[in-house]
Amino acid sequence: MKTSESVVIDGYDLLAESARLAFPDRTLCGHSLNRGTAVLPERRRKPDPQADVRAAHTSAVMPSTIDAGSPVLDLSQPTHGMFVAAPEGPYLDLYLGVAQKLIDEHHPHFEQVIATLVENGLAFRREINTDDILTFSRPIEGLHAPQELAAFVNELTAAAFPKSGAFRTFFSNSGAEAGEAAMKLAMLNAYRRFVERHGFEVLGRLMEQLGIARDPFYDADTSLPDPVWRDYPFFVFATDGAFHGRTLGVLNLTRSKKAQHLGYGKLRWVRHVPFNGRVSDFVDQLDDRPLAQILDAPGGATAVLAAGRVPSELVALFATEVFQGEGGYRLADRAWLGGVVAACRARGILFGSDEVQSFGRTGTLFATQHFEVEPDIVWTAKAAVLGLTVARVGLTECCHVGWHSNTFGSGKFFDVNLSYATLELLTRRRDPLFGDRTYLENSRIKGEYVRMRLAELSSQHGEVFPEFTGLGGMWGLSVRFRPDVVRIGWEYGLKLLGCGRPGPVATIRILLLADVLTREIDEMIDGLDRVFTAVEAQHDL
Repeated sequence: MKTSESVVIDGYDLLAESARLAFPDRTLCGHSLNRGTAVLPERRRKPDPQADVRAAHTSAVMPSTIDAGSPVLDLSQPTHGMFVAAPEGPYLDLYLGVAQKLIDEHHPHFEQVIATLVENGLAFRREINTDDILTFSRPIEGLHAPQELAAFVNELTAAAFPKSGAFRTFFSNSGAEAGEAAMKLAMLNAYRRFVERHGFEVLGRLMEQLGIARDPFYDADTSLPDPVWRDYPFFVFATDGAFHGRTLGVLNLTRSKKAQHLGYGKLRWVRHVPFNGRVSDFVDQLDDRPLAQILDAPGGATAVLAAGRVPSELVALFATEVFQGEGGYRLADRAWLGGVVAACRARGILFGSDEVQSFGRTGTLFATQHFEVEPDIVWTAKAAVLGLTVARVGLTECCHVGWHSNTFGSGKFFDVNLSYATLELLTRRRDPLFGDRTYLENSRIKGEYVRMRLAELSSQHGEVFPEFTGLGGMWGLSVRFRPDVVRIGWEYGLKLLGCGRPGPVATIRILLLADVLTREIDEMIDGLDRVFTAVEAQHDL
């Protein structure tokens, strides 16, 4: 399914790009690869099962999400762009470390930053930036301290959401921890707001009605004037199909697969509503009466909860992905999302957006920008290298010393500078290869090309590939016979990974680099064409 005709999107000739490709070979252990020339094989090939490697892995590493059919990748083979070399021929990586990879890891800017770190003896420098303030008294060109990275993140976030004012960043190590920080910040804000409005006496009355006792262990600690209770009834709403991580805090928001939940205790203050359902699914669970009126009514707050509703003043956060990842690569419905955010705004409920998988992938820095809503808190990780929890400045003023902390969040100097370099490349570099466009602009334009090519593919293979959705470099392909599509995909050189629930029609995820080449997209389409043809033959379609 090669495209030979000129394709121009927003003044950019995609097929003319090939004349500008001039990459050096990437060589590792005697093996070479070049993203400008690599092609997938047209014939089926069986990857080496490497049973001994699988056995060694499973004997040493605890079970996780790896299953018996998971691929074996040889680290002595090079990568370049979207391609991964292998003894049986190159693969096209279409899930990119489940969204970790955003820009070709061999980009000269990355290599320069790493060389500067090594040259100055800072590549392995580790501190604890939640206790130490790191800076350069004599700046080193090309390297940045954690607060410089935070200022850059805050600047970009404020530009993305211009109505929200200034932002502040908390660093962590992963998307799950970034979500944990967001939950804690929202709950702490709900607590501070409650005490300011109602005082400790009303808080005690609420706790008595809900059967929550004070914890006297902390009474001797005078560092803060507040008494400590054994629980706090501040609610968080999330959506069905959500994936916010597997650690025990954000696991309460995750609502994707049975394997993620079996055997683990939950917070009782979390509620879920259908993703892309009705705004009333959320609003109808809220009791908007003033809290004093609720407490004075028969049964008080206990009766409200028993009726399946929640006092609005006790809701800390509505959290969602605007582009669900693990839940099936589903985009939010604009009207639904706008209605939910408006309902939050009317009640003083914070809106939080999880961008762990979608960050930098949809033609804008945040996928939320496509929906014309602005989050109070947004968090990401993966391609951002570090976990980033970014919140409006006004929300961070409630944070007492010790509210949250970690060891390595921004104390690993290598990660700080790799993150800064990624943001620089995404937002500031204009690459002559792409007509002096930024990589975000390239992702947006290439996304329109992907949409065009996937539509052609779906029209030819509708029995196997009936529909798709996506933006920029992030696409969900609905397919029939998904296990066969993934297995045969590997045989034809496509690294594929499913998401969402299994079923007669299920989703495979497609991720592209922000600096993806037109030819890499064409190789993907050709490979999918061969895969779908093989699946059709297998099922006599």
